[in-house]
Amino acid sequence: MNKMPYTRLHASGPEISRIVQGFGGIPRKEKHDANTLAAYLDACLDAGITAFDTAAVYGGGASECALGEVFARRPDMRGRVTVITKYGIEGGGPGYHCYNTSKDAIVKSAERSLWRMNIECIDILLMHRPDMLMDADEVAAALTKLKDDGKVLHFGVSNFLPFQYELLQSRLAFPLITNEIPYSLFDMGMQENGVLDQCQRLRIAPLYYSPLGGGRLFKPASADDQRLHNVLNDIAAEHGGVPIEQIAIAWILKHPAGGAAIIGSSKTERMRDAAGGASISLSRDQWFRLWTAAKGHEIP
Repeated sequence: MNKMPYTRLHASGPEISRIVQGFGGIPRKEKHDANTLAAYLDACLDAGITAFDTAAVYGGGASECALGEVFARRPDMRGRVTVITKYGIEGGGPGYHCYNTSKDAIVKSAERSLWRMNIECIDILLMHRPDMLMDADEVAAALTKLKDDGKVLHFGVSNFLPFQYELLQSRLAFPLITNEIPYSLFDMGMQENGVLDQCQRLRIAPLYYSPLGGGRLFKPASADDQRLHNVLNDIAAEHGGVPIEQIAIAWILKHPAGGAAIIGSSKTERMRDAAGGASISLSRDQWFRLWTAAKGHEIP
């Protein structure tokens, strides 16, 4: 396996691997005991993955608890990774959730995350989604308190549009360092709504989730998917027959905004295959062939 490349999300932020291990489906999709999960995380570290992404709402807190069990048994591991988690989504009632970005809710959510993960400080804390009732002054007060208390080192957002990002940033004396966004050959909206342009302007590197289209990459569901699948296979062959997920990830990471791709698999071989995509460099010709296959038409 080629050596994992690393990047900074912001000049003031931590250096992380260009592949991030996500925990949205761990342990929800599969039952993991702490030893099994620790072995998997060791494999991630061996592959060069040094950032773990979770959220307070994943599995109702079970994702953070699973990480916490590992960190409790393996305190050496905590010092080797960047921990990213999120706040802002709460259980509301049967069939719905609430957003809550009040000052008290943010502080309590972060403190619960610290407790669940058995850690003293969160490296990067993100607002999970824009809250329609967000009071930017109140959010800023909460984030400032968490920073001053030494409970969080850096802050960012997730799923924010440029005007939402700029509103929150305008209330803070320190920079937001990233925006976690969906981006893949199946979802190019962030190229078109100004988010990636803003990332370049502010020199913040995004975190990309669902980089493989939620499984569509492996199981084409339409003629359009099959067309893209065929081109992925062609370009994979041009790179020596690598797995197509490496080509899909290399396509994302070629964007000049930089950043890192979040993978969600809990299978060691699938993780290693995806990790290899961070070290592949596509030509412009290959990138635009994939864009054309995904869009179904030539560039304007």
